[in-house]
Amino acid sequence: MQPLYERGYTVDFLTFKPFDTLFVGDFRVNKVIGLDKKDVKSLMDLVRFAKSLDEYDYVIDLHKNFRSFIISSFTIGKVYRYNKNSIKRRLKILDENFNVVKSYLKVLNNLGIKEVDNYRPKIVLKSEEVEKVSPFLPDRFITLGTGARYRNKMYPFYNKVADIFLKKGYDIVLIGSKEDKEMDKNLYPTDVVDLRGKLSLRESIAVISKGLITVSNDSAVAHMSRATGVPVLMLYGATHPAFGFAPLEDEGSYIVKNIECQPCDIHGKGECKRKDLLCLTSIQPEEVVEKALKLIE
Repeated sequence: MQPLYERGYTVDFLTFKPFDTLFVGDFRVNKVIGLDKKDVKSLMDLVRFAKSLDEYDYVIDLHKNFRSFIISSFTIGKVYRYNKNSIKRRLKILDENFNVVKSYLKVLNNLGIKEVDNYRPKIVLKSEEVEKVSPFLPDRFITLGTGARYRNKMYPFYNKVADIFLKKGYDIVLIGSKEDKEMDKNLYPTDVVDLRGKLSLRESIAVISKGLITVSNDSAVAHMSRATGVPVLMLYGATHPAFGFAPLEDEGSYIVKNIECQPCDIHGKGECKRKDLLCLTSIQPEEVVEKALKLIE
């Protein structure tokens, strides 16, 4: 959105609820359109919705799945879609040069907008939103994103990571959903601040923005951190950084063990064929802490 805004384009942003809240009040967006999944269950629902939208000069499809394809195809406006690298990703052909952020930005070349590689994801927070969460946060803390949609992406030793950080003088804040907390069977030191399931999306991002660094699975928390400019260390299990969602060099780093069966799925679904989640269990807590501290420095 930033490159479009800076060049005078009026931008309406369409996304599913509750993610529309991420852009409410964003000065770069003219209108946020929040779509409820239950309202677009059928092909006719999608077509009907698309035809209800305003007329646009351009429609940029940054999802490129069935729903976004139908909506963009039946919306008035010239359509541009990003290169999703779908075939390679589904065949588990790893392209180390592919990055989703760069692929998003490349779409803008169609509008004559060049030299945009320096742009990064950005969520605009209001000062009062950050002030609201500040009273219950430690002064100097590290955020841990312990959850993920699928268990094969969840690092199992965050409790040990938290313990090491605490002994080194850093406070720990856990961020995520109620489901993240339910899936995580770890017991954490009593000094850990556990906010999982207690915050809205925007409140979670405000918390992340106050941290020194975020350590997270390949999940939403990692990308929320990137969008606040806080460095992130991502831990990879069933997926792989070459699928395009790894942080760029100026955003942080990642740990991936590249064991023989990794990646096992583009989204991390299913059960571990080895039954031991070696891709994750071989990542030692000490290694996580050491790499995170280097990023802080």
